[in-house]
Amino acid sequence: MNRALAASLLAFASLHVDAQPAPPNFVAWRDGLHSSAQPSAAWLAQVKKMGYDVVVNLAPPQSEGSLREEGGIVGASGVIYVNIPVDFGNPTAEDFRVFTEVMKASRGKKVFVHCQVNMRGSAFTFLYRVLHEGAPVGESARQMNGVWTPNPTWKEFIDGMLAAGGKSVVY
Repeated sequence: MNRALAASLLAFASLHVDAQPAPPNFVAWRDGLHSSAQPSAAWLAQVKKMGYDVVVNLAPPQSEGSLREEGGIVGASGVIYVNIPVDFGNPTAEDFRVFTEVMKASRGKKVFVHCQVNMRGSAFTFLYRVLHEGAPVGESARQMNGVWTPNPTWKEFIDGMLAAGGKSVVY
């Protein structure tokens, strides 16, 4: 088992000792930053106990499988909830700019990012890690590709954001 996978599994296990089963496509990007597919209401009710300070949902509220009461569940636990409704068929630089501002405002806090499948979430988290935290492109791309290989729309978006930041990636 490689070290990155072992570290991710260890972080995952330590987070979920007394919690609900982890959401699908869970990725431990680094200590204090995780992403996944849509969590259950029961899992979201435990986010404070798991140490999260901020939950960022990148799915539009009308997305299939979304929880209408998600903001209330998360907020009731004392955790900050932010919804940035990214259109899966048309991600924009403005969407990523808003995400970046939320992430910058959350420095020093434990952040959980999600969407429906962790495609939006892994792509945005990948971009943030590479462009704003100096994470290695290849390692971060492998984490994202563990969830999905971006389709042409998302590849163009990711490539454009990376190029604007002076970076490139190999899928």
